[in-house]
Amino acid sequence: MEFEQKRDRLVLTTIAQAGPSGLDSRTLFSNLSLFVTAESIQRSIENLFIKGDVVIVNTGGEVRYIASKTVRDSLLTLEIQKVRLVEYLKELSKKKDEILKIEDKSKQAEELRKLIGRGFVLIATGLLSLYEKRPETTIPEYIEALQPLVDVLEKLAKMVEIPYSKEELDNILKLIEKYRGEKDYQIMKDLIERETAKNQ
Repeated sequence: MEFEQKRDRLVLTTIAQAGPSGLDSRTLFSNLSLFVTAESIQRSIENLFIKGDVVIVNTGGEVRYIASKTVRDSLLTLEIQKVRLVEYLKELSKKKDEILKIEDKSKQAEELRKLIGRGFVLIATGLLSLYEKRPETTIPEYIEALQPLVDVLEKLAKMVEIPYSKEELDNILKLIEKYRGEKDYQIMKDLIERETAKNQ
């Protein structure tokens, strides 16, 4: 699967957001002129038309661009996933502060894991639902929308990291040896052995 270019996604999304009646050419070019040249917009429209993503209708003097129903449905699914992300972010910022006030550290870690886990499940189900319909358009847009959430989850996950098992560490060391060489492998192996001895 090859993701669509940002320019094509921008043009397609702008047209799709106008709904089943589409968008007239003057409005389309006017809306996008700050971001993209007229020539680039025209090139994107040609690409999208050839792929069947956009229908071009001439209604006696006015040219309208209409996104296909499949495109509109896939972007509807994307918008629903974005709404879910925003709601989870609100919940996360509210509950995170409450959880960090819990004095019992093991209870705090357990509650954080649950909250973080819900976020990872939300991200995974979002990606799976988008994968079913036009992933080349929706997944790059979803990943951009995810960035603020990923930054927060990354910080929280470091607070409750589950230690690696011996098997995982051995596999990681093999990968380091394979991709980085013997010298880096030995440095990491020594570092892991020191950390393991310190924590025992």
